[in-house]
Formats: sequence, structure tokens, C-alpha cells
Amino acid sequence: MDAPASFETYVSVLNNQVILSLEKEPILTQAKPKKESVEKTSKPIAEKKQIPQPSKISPPMAQTTSLNRHKIIVIDAGHGGKDAGAIGYKKKMEKHLVLDMALQLGTELKRRGYKVYYTRQRDVFINLRDRTKVANDKNADLFISLHANAAPNEAKKLSMKGLETFFLSPDRSERSKNVAALENKSDIEEMDYYSKETFLNVFNREKIILSNKAAIDIQSNMLKSVKQHYSVDDGGVREAPFWVLVGATMPSVLIEIGYITNPEEATNMHNPQYQKLIVQGISEGLDQYFINNP
Repeated sequence: MDAPASFETYVSVLNNQVILSLEKEPILTQAKPKKESVEKTSKPIAEKKQIPQPSKISPPMAQTTSLNRHKIIVIDAGHGGKDAGAIGYKKKMEKHLVLDMALQLGTELKRRGYKVYYTRQRDVFINLRDRTKVANDKNADLFISLHANAAPNEAKKLSMKGLETFFLSPDRSERSKNVAALENKSDIEEMDYYSKETFLNVFNREKIILSNKAAIDIQSNMLKSVKQHYSVDDGGVREAPFWVLVGATMPSVLIEIGYITNPEEATNMHNPQYQKLIVQGISEGLDQYFINNP
């Protein structure tokens, strides 16, 4: 497809059809002919088949719950204990913010029918490889690591802001390397455990593709949710070599819920209403991901 400007497309698979759409909502079901209509006509059923159209209505909670009741999600609150993570506006610590958000997200996902486990539920330090071990031991369907971003220096504290969702890859862009370096530095011994020379060989193509899809669904739904009441920048879906995602045997994403060093964004991130919108957006994104990738 060729166009003078960039635009987003969404792909849904329904039976033997692939639907390319400009709509975010996935196609859920295919319309079936009513029983009485079949009985009252001699026309072949094939002629009654309706062409599905993109749905503009979110799936009913009952349907979503039924779909998700066997899906296992492991939520990782980044940093913890001796590792405070980023120190932001008014000396707020990343480790406290993301733990609060992780617990709220888990509560909402349980309400939607998911089985949820946490890597930590209090202020403790956990090695990076032990975080994904929880997900592997639980045979999780998805691993989510929550973080808050930070500007690299004082001069950029006001200009750097926005929501970002990352998935694991050997990407080497400068911005991705900087974000990954910030989150990776908490546990240097992990670099010896995995080995710098070999850890990029653990990538599984199918896992990367599914992680990318999950990241896209989460990012788009987070933005949609937050923009109901707040102005927020789209940092996009990005690839980066995060150590915390390396050991996961299932699709995994790392979400930066905003820049804790930006005064406006830090204030918003500690606002219960803003937090609720973030949680709602991530949850809607997961619903969409699992509908398209059951």
C-alpha cells in the first residue's frame, strides 16, 4: 500500500478470511443465519452468508471473561528494594509508583477473568532472571513489566514525555539503547549470566511477532484511554534489548507509563484517575490481543 503519509492498519483473521482495516476494533464473530430463516427458504445456506464488517463496539464483558478465563498473566513491577529505579519530580521513586500500578492492573485483569500472578507485591529487590522465572514456572501466556521512564539529564526533563511500549529485540537505535540501559543497570550480574555475546541468540521469531502484536494493542488502547481526559504524547511501540524480558519463554512486553522526571507527567501518574485510565487501557489492549491471538 502506498500513501503520501503514514497511517495505521489493523489485521483480523476470521475463519479463512484476513481483514485489513483502518479500524482498531477487532472482528469478533461471523454472523450466522437465523434458524427460522433457514427453515422457511429453499435457498442454499451459502447464499445467506453475510460478509462480516469491523465491529465498532467493545465486546461484552461476559464474552471477554469467557475468552480470558484460562489466560495467565504475570505482572512485573520494575525495580524494588535497594533498586529505587528512576528518581523523579519531587523525589518520587519509580519502584513505588510501578508497584502501585501493577497491583491495580492485576485487580482489573482478575475482574476481567484472567489468572494473574506478580513478581513482587511489596518493596523487595528481585534479580531480573527471577522475574521471568515466575512467568515460566506459571506457564504464563504473557509477561508484562511496568516501568516509568526518565530523562537522561536536567536539560531534557521538560521536553521528554509520553507513553511507550517495548518488546524484546536486538534493536540498536540510540533511543532504544538509552532506555534499555536505564532499566538494565539495576542488576549487572545478569549480563554475565546470559553473556553479552549469546543473549541475542535466544530470540524466537514467533515470540517476537506475538510480543510486537501485544505491544501494538496495549499502546494504542493506553493512548485511547488516557486521551479521554488528558493530553498525552505517543512514544510509540519500540524494540530494545531489555534484560528483564530475555528469559521469558512467552510473549512479553515492557511498558513505560510515562516520564517520572517530567513535572506534569509525574503529577498525572500519581493521580488516581490517570492511573485508572492507564490500567483500563492496558486491560483493553490485552483483551484485543487475546481476541486476535487466542
